[in-house]
Amino acid sequence: SKYVGETEKNMRQVFQKAASCERAVLFLDEVEALLGRRGKQNSPVLDRLVPEFLRLTDGVDSGKSKLLLLAATNRPWDLDDAALREGRFGQMLYVGLPDEEARRFILNQCLKDVPMSDDVDLEFIAGKIEGFSGADISGFCREATDMPYLRQIETGEEQVLTQADLNQVLGTHKPSVTQAMLDEYAQFAAERGGVL
Repeated sequence: SKYVGETEKNMRQVFQKAASCERAVLFLDEVEALLGRRGKQNSPVLDRLVPEFLRLTDGVDSGKSKLLLLAATNRPWDLDDAALREGRFGQMLYVGLPDEEARRFILNQCLKDVPMSDDVDLEFIAGKIEGFSGADISGFCREATDMPYLRQIETGEEQVLTQADLNQVLGTHKPSVTQAMLDEYAQFAAERGGVL
């Protein structure tokens, strides 16, 4: 919020709402935006927000709490050290890139309602998109399904997704995750005693 103190108030309200439930899961996505390193970004909001979060999470990991606190980030090294201490987030888990089975599942989910020709081989595509994230695969599917749509506009006749469409996109669509990024995660894990 642009008003001083409103962000902290909003966070308190979220925790109060969760505490009022018999059981609750509180999931914070892109958590580095809320719990970035204090002092590093010259942000007075973070300098107030992080201590408020720490106060609100005291006791969540006690075993008596009915709140499960989960968070996700692509940049764990940008989180404030105090937020990573035991008792806040009790465990860190690295979710790597999808393996071939997961890539096949994501392809099937993204394309489940798309009319396809008999020559479409998603097993083949799943093997060719190693290194793609879930978002990359979703983008790949969107780009591929644009092709029959554009043909349909051009011809006025109903079109289906073909293997040729998928192969064409395969030649141009690249993964967003680089080896340098994967190395950063490995280094972060090594510095934390292999906790990831």
